[in-house]
Amino acid sequence: MRRLIRSSATLVVLLLGTGTATATDLHPWGNHAAPFAFKFGNDIDTHQETRVQPDGDLTGFFYVRFTGIVTKDGYRVATHMDCGAEAGCTVGWLLSGKPIRATFLYAEMHDHPVFLVNRADLPQPGAYSHFHWLSGMPEPDQTAAGYVLELGAVDTFCFIHHEAEVATGDKTCRDNGGIQVRPFWDTASHLNIVTSYPSSTRR
Repeated sequence: MRRLIRSSATLVVLLLGTGTATATDLHPWGNHAAPFAFKFGNDIDTHQETRVQPDGDLTGFFYVRFTGIVTKDGYRVATHMDCGAEAGCTVGWLLSGKPIRATFLYAEMHDHPVFLVNRADLPQPGAYSHFHWLSGMPEPDQTAAGYVLELGAVDTFCFIHHEAEVATGDKTCRDNGGIQVRPFWDTASHLNIVTSYPSSTRR
């Protein structure tokens, strides 16, 4: 409970105490320089910087890059980029994670791969909504080690995971295929876990 209070308090202080500051001020991309040297061993490493705490948990930053487009409903469009290759990445979320195992179920085009998580493995209390695996992508029905992640947004934007470059200012965030992200806990933009799955449809 103390950890949740500390985590929530940190997020509140960052959100309320920055005033007119932007997410850019939180932690410029450092290309995994210590102490934020943890790597998952796959594509997420191009836009995350985290460190392993003494208890095995992760804490760090999840980055986006703003495209310059503002949607019809007033949201700046942001997406993930390879921050090591392109300039302009800023912190979109504070990230925390806990190590668990999950079973890969399926992947749909332009969405996050979906994993089956044991409900009892979801940390409580918390707002954990994304599982990310270590190393290579597992095969369907394969159980993988990884981390279940909790994201605390530190800015307001329209997050588009794929094909953000085709977003236009004459459409709303939703009509552009995006998710409206506002400061505080975000359980929508990277949601990819379920706690049950029909056995008759398993591959």
